[in-house]
Amino acid sequence: MVRTQAAFQKEVPVPGPNSGLPDWNPSLASPRQLVDYLHEYVVGQPRAKKILSVAVSDATSFTQAGYVGDDVEMCVHRLLQSANWDPHRAATGIIYIDEADKLARRGAGGDGMQRDIGGEGVQQSLLRMMEGSVVTINANKGADGTGPPSNSEGGRRGRNNMTPNQETFQVDTSNILFILSGAFVGLDHVVKRRIAKGSIGFGAAPINGPADNDNFVPFFTKNGEKADPWSLVEPTDLVTYGFIPEFVSRLPVISSLKALTIPDLLRILTEVKGSLVSQYTALFGYSGVDIRFTTPALREIAKLAKERGGGARGLRGIMEGLLLDAMYEAPGSGIRYVLINEKVVKGEIPALYWSRGDGSAFWNEFYAEDNMDHEKSSPSNEGHSSGI
Repeated sequence: MVRTQAAFQKEVPVPGPNSGLPDWNPSLASPRQLVDYLHEYVVGQPRAKKILSVAVSDATSFTQAGYVGDDVEMCVHRLLQSANWDPHRAATGIIYIDEADKLARRGAGGDGMQRDIGGEGVQQSLLRMMEGSVVTINANKGADGTGPPSNSEGGRRGRNNMTPNQETFQVDTSNILFILSGAFVGLDHVVKRRIAKGSIGFGAAPINGPADNDNFVPFFTKNGEKADPWSLVEPTDLVTYGFIPEFVSRLPVISSLKALTIPDLLRILTEVKGSLVSQYTALFGYSGVDIRFTTPALREIAKLAKERGGGARGLRGIMEGLLLDAMYEAPGSGIRYVLINEKVVKGEIPALYWSRGDGSAFWNEFYAEDNMDHEKSSPSNEGHSSGI
């Protein structure tokens, strides 16, 4: 499956004598501006955002393309398509490759899983592109007229005489930024085993001991501090995991993401662009229904997602199950207001409904639980409680 992402086209302030901004090319966003842009869509992960912004700021185009499980050249084809069939613009673009951990060699990896037998071949193909090569792309114009521009538009390089409707493009990958991501299941075990080999002194863990121990403590870790093996990943760990050394050497920057906390999940529900709460509010709004979630209810949803371990992806499943009855009963009925409070999320009571003339009762119920929650979490209230 191939995913194409929109180009980054956010307006950036132009530096000037009174702007207070550093001297920066106005056609490019600075790393700090890129991080601010990422804040609108991604919660947390400050270090990963900083690393990504520094890498991306060296590119002259922000056209992005994603690639999962297709021919290697297809990612360049999609990048060219996103660049409006301009090979010069595509040559300075960004290719994002998801599920990269599936490219590890068969029989390798720290989790004991058997991997794709063709993984090393794909690594070799990607390696050639990452090192810099000229990729020839043949693109056909569809029957509906979609496809590469005709004549000399859009940077066409040539026409294939064998197929009248086929255009040929050549894209140089030397200046394309490649970003690879994946779950890398078992890589943390590889890191733990490597660190265990360096353990010294009485009571040192055996070589294979920490692989199944979530509370392992590497050398030079502060007392009582729980180590994060993902932050300790080194290139040698990726080689052990199943990547060829030449491929790893072409990936000089390695960054890991931290597990989302309950406050992070709460922000994903409410603050990011296209948040789940805004989506369901709009969905019910199409039927003339006003739906509200109390703060304790949203916090309980975040707790459920944290307990189930699905992270941000698990939030939608929880919301779908929670709102199933409401989405079935509210449209086309006399229901005008829907309230989801903490008891509804816990399954103690069904969703609360009010008709059109009961707006005041609906808002009173909504604010009553929110105000009570605010009083419980208020620092001044905690001070009174401790004094009593």
